[in-house]
Amino acid sequence: MNFEEMLNAQEGLTPKREKLTIGEFYRKQIDGKYRFVVDLKSSLTDSIAFCEALKAEEQWSLHQRSKHQLHYASKQEGNVLELELEGGNWQTLSQVMFANPAVVAQKGFVDQIVEGLMEAAQKLHTDSVYHLCFAPQNIFLRKGDAMPMLLTHGSFYLSLGEQKDLYEGVENFMAPEVLAHGTIDERSDVYSLGKLIAFLYEQGSMPYEYKNVVKKATAENPDRRFKSIDEMQAALSQRRNTLRSVYALGATIVIALLCFWAYTEMMPTAGQMEFVDPVPQAVEGDPFDMPFDPESLEDDTLMTTEMDAIYQQKAEEIMRRREEREAEAKKQETEQKKTMRSRGSVEVEQDDSKE
Repeated sequence: MNFEEMLNAQEGLTPKREKLTIGEFYRKQIDGKYRFVVDLKSSLTDSIAFCEALKAEEQWSLHQRSKHQLHYASKQEGNVLELELEGGNWQTLSQVMFANPAVVAQKGFVDQIVEGLMEAAQKLHTDSVYHLCFAPQNIFLRKGDAMPMLLTHGSFYLSLGEQKDLYEGVENFMAPEVLAHGTIDERSDVYSLGKLIAFLYEQGSMPYEYKNVVKKATAENPDRRFKSIDEMQAALSQRRNTLRSVYALGATIVIALLCFWAYTEMMPTAGQMEFVDPVPQAVEGDPFDMPFDPESLEDDTLMTTEMDAIYQQKAEEIMRRREEREAEAKKQETEQKKTMRSRGSVEVEQDDSKE
């Protein structure tokens, strides 16, 4: 069963109506087929200024080939002026979020909505047209698609005496200067788009790249906002790139740490060795046979009593050896003299015998 057959099967049931800022949105059967229409509010259609602005916008939209422009044709049905939308299975962003509030958490959903609306606004601004109200009720989607489409644009209706009649219930999405009949420019759309982003993340945590962008976009003073949608988009892209760089750096650090951990785990671990100071070796031999530098001693008190005793003993031994050598030398000298004397007596006796 295709879409038309399903709609025909539901014929006779009361159509579900969605309240928009300009009227009620629902589907109805036209020439045997179901079409989506918007019944405009009588408080607006009673205004000649509004009807003229509506015709001007209708003529303008006929020449628009933007993929974000939802075309329509105005028709008078009895006492009601309605807009018949181009063929398609349409629903508002408000309906989508009401049916599935978790849709904003789906990966890429909000980004696709925001990027699509920025693209749509940039196209409008080239024609000096401003949407002014990016409320969820004013944004249309095809079922199963997240590409946003826009129906009517607020700058065509600035001639209305009271803007609140046109934006009843969604004033918080409007820039202050719009409601105060101030200067309208791209900054007014920047404000409204920032309010929409804040609304989408109202029930959850707003990502890093949107926080400061939304804060600047929704400044009360227009001079403190982004000057254009292009500037707002550039700031958003810059923050996304910064965030990607941070993620990439973090991933690189994690990979490096994992590689280092794997390397250390694969390397053999050396057993722990306990180093002990060696026991001082006893000095063998005579301490006085070792070289001795008296100048290295800065003070006589450095010599211990034991060393004094050893030194004294050594000195006495040296003296004793010296005395012994002297005594030995004297003894040898005495013996030599005796030998000489004995030799002299023998020679004298031999001489006497010869005579």
